[in-house]
Amino acid sequence: MSQAVIDFCEGLKTTLLSIEDRLGKAQTVLATGAARASEEAKKHVDEAAAELAKFKTHAGLMAEAIRAELPERGEAVKSKLTEFGQEAQVAMRHAVIFLAETASKGAVGAAGALHVGAEQAQKLAENLRRETAVTTPSADPSGGQTASS
Repeated sequence: MSQAVIDFCEGLKTTLLSIEDRLGKAQTVLATGAARASEEAKKHVDEAAAELAKFKTHAGLMAEAIRAELPERGEAVKSKLTEFGQEAQVAMRHAVIFLAETASKGAVGAAGALHVGAEQAQKLAENLRRETAVTTPSADPSGGQTASS
């Protein structure tokens, strides 16, 4: 064999070993990055779920406190309303009803928004987990270069 063929074969061997080494490194980096992303997403989902649970507990306690105070406050409002005329009493009752309904709807809306946010975070984590599970390194990690170029 001529020296040129031997040099070409040695160069080809070196290139192939280098590509194999880079593929191994890319697989390691990909696995590490995917694990980190999965852990980060899980952490955020867990934090959101914990915050939602705390908010639900707090909202439940607030609702219980409001329900406990309603009869007492209702009597106070009724006694105050007797001091006003009939039209003023009706207007005041409507205002109190409107405020109570608005506060209730606001609490329900906030709880619903937190719940939707938690569900979206969970879906994101599941999608990341699924994408990580099916991701494979590309066949040509060198950016389109081959041994012949």
